[in-house]
Amino acid sequence: MKIEKKDLPKSEVEFKIVLDEKEFESYHNKGFKKVQEVIEVDGFRKGNATEDAIVKKYGDMIILEEMANLAIQDAYIKAIDEHKISPITQPRVTITKIAKGNPLELTITVPVIPEVTLPKYKKLAQDAVKDDEKIEVTDKDIQDVLEELRKGRTHQHEHEHAHQHDHSHEGHDHAHDQIDAKLPELNDDFAKSFGENFKSIDDLKTKVGENLKLEKEQKLREKRRQRIMEKLIEETKCDLPEAVVESELNNMLAQMKADVTRFGGTWEEYLTHSKKTEDEIKQGWKEDARKRALSQLILQRIAEAEKIAPTDEEIEVELVRLLTQVQDADEERARTYLHQVLTNEKVLKFLEGEEKK
Repeated sequence: MKIEKKDLPKSEVEFKIVLDEKEFESYHNKGFKKVQEVIEVDGFRKGNATEDAIVKKYGDMIILEEMANLAIQDAYIKAIDEHKISPITQPRVTITKIAKGNPLELTITVPVIPEVTLPKYKKLAQDAVKDDEKIEVTDKDIQDVLEELRKGRTHQHEHEHAHQHDHSHEGHDHAHDQIDAKLPELNDDFAKSFGENFKSIDDLKTKVGENLKLEKEQKLREKRRQRIMEKLIEETKCDLPEAVVESELNNMLAQMKADVTRFGGTWEEYLTHSKKTEDEIKQGWKEDARKRALSQLILQRIAEAEKIAPTDEEIEVELVRLLTQVQDADEERARTYLHQVLTNEKVLKFLEGEEKK
């Protein structure tokens, strides 16, 4: 068997394979048996037709094609093993020559895990984090939230009052005007209305300030991570296979369909409303899909380089939580998913300078 390998663009590999006449003929008996099992010929019970009878009815090619299928499986395994490649999807096979008493010639093309050349990611991440703005919760921020809480309380009382007096439209309108004009005072009683943890208005202000700080920190973390990933994507060298981008597009599409269904719509209604075909939607997402796929590869490579991984205990804790939320989840798939999610989180924290290895 002769195998010639050629690297193609977009991280694809092409194998040109030739089996000489004798090698190809060695698949004859197996190929004939497989055909014999499924072919029906008048005058024979199924599985008992002779080769002459099968060839007379269907021609030589029916056996030759089955021989080729068997040869292709062996040739493919030999090619990826010899050349140490890691395929990421099923190969495309083209038979270029097939005839009785002749060599078998074929071409196998397959996308492989791409080479990823990372930039100096630690320095790049440090530079991105330097641009962080300072987190500050002002008195005005707290006051704005308190005003929203006052309005919320007013609308709640108004709704309760309207429910109690819905037999009297006139009384309801009068009450509406009165409540609308008078917001509750920001005092200890107002604070206590939010639960036993609040003894005074100062307690409420403190809690509002803490929540605002957490909210601002979360938004800053998201912005910081976005900056880091954008720089990494921009400066990483990688020739992504189309199959990887297509796989990411299909994931995005499946998620969108699930969201539409969850909100009570149908995919057909969504397409009608958006005035786009499914292919047009996927085309519009292509760049996002490329970035998402590349982001995952980058995080994976950094995790490998820095030996970052979640512990078994960390995975088990999250697994228990996930299985209580999703009752019929497949445990092994869930574990694989959580390994990736937790690894990504640890790598991002490492890049931000929060996580020590």
